[in-house]
Amino acid sequence: MTIKSETHKGANTKQKITSAAIRLVAKHGFAETSFQLIGDELGLSQSAVLYHFPSKNALMQELVRTIIRHNHEIVDDLIEITDDAGRRLLKYCVGNLTWALRYRRQDAQILILLYYLAGRGKEFSGMFAQMIAGGRERITDHLLAGTREGLFRLKSEPAAVAEVIQNSLFGAMLYAASAPDGSVSAAELEKKWKKVITALTGYS
Repeated sequence: MTIKSETHKGANTKQKITSAAIRLVAKHGFAETSFQLIGDELGLSQSAVLYHFPSKNALMQELVRTIIRHNHEIVDDLIEITDDAGRRLLKYCVGNLTWALRYRRQDAQILILLYYLAGRGKEFSGMFAQMIAGGRERITDHLLAGTREGLFRLKSEPAAVAEVIQNSLFGAMLYAASAPDGSVSAAELEKKWKKVITALTGYS
């Protein structure tokens, strides 16, 4: 077996562990999801899981990275090359909420968990702060593009407006992830968030 194929096998195993951990954490909670439980789910030994994740914090970091990557794929796929900055910002917000609704039983539960853990440890608060900063940066990019395109008339600095949008969006995502099935439609989300964006940016 070549080094390349061994590396690929290791990466594949790590991905399987991560996917299984997301399912188990969403179902049982972070504290109750042991390395042994993950190993049993996949037919692996506990030591095999520990080889890829030497600590629960290392596992949590990978879970967060995975759901963020998945979120970006879902949201970015909604945006078309012909969309102006206003439509891109709207799709960014609606896409995030759609993701939270669609994956409320798995990925979005990791989001809720991180929010909960952020107040209970520096490492988790650092993960949370980094995630929020990344989202705010993406929103700021949309706001700057809209200003350049002459579509937005911001009453405050772009960073301040981005913070307001990010805070509102994250709260809405937590609600969507906890809401009953079928309680909110994509059309309703777009209608509500178009009003929010219009109020904050002047976009019409």
